[in-house]
Amino acid sequence: MLQSSGNAWQLYINKTFVKLLGITKEEYTVHIEAGDGVLLVRKIPNSELEKYKDLLCKKLIKRSSSYGLNLDSSLLELLEINPETDEIDFKVIGQTLYIKKANNNL
Repeated sequence: MLQSSGNAWQLYINKTFVKLLGITKEEYTVHIEAGDGVLLVRKIPNSELEKYKDLLCKKLIKRSSSYGLNLDSSLLELLEINPETDEIDFKVIGQTLYIKKANNNL
């Protein structure tokens, strides 16, 4: 679910997905990659934060019983996702969360 958040959109991630990714209260920074219409989200262990300093990294934001991830509109445009009309699909493989526009094959 995407919800407007100022100049960006906030993606709500269910607590179950967060657990599958191995994300804890102490380690909640994620690395984001986008390509071929898919957004990949992976946990960054605190011990490796320096290694990822020049890459696209975000912190998950605690939202009630789930978590939020702020995504810039330009990133959604790259993925050809219109947050006002499109639905999105989630898939977890290993400790990577794949996010894509619904009906866009992985």
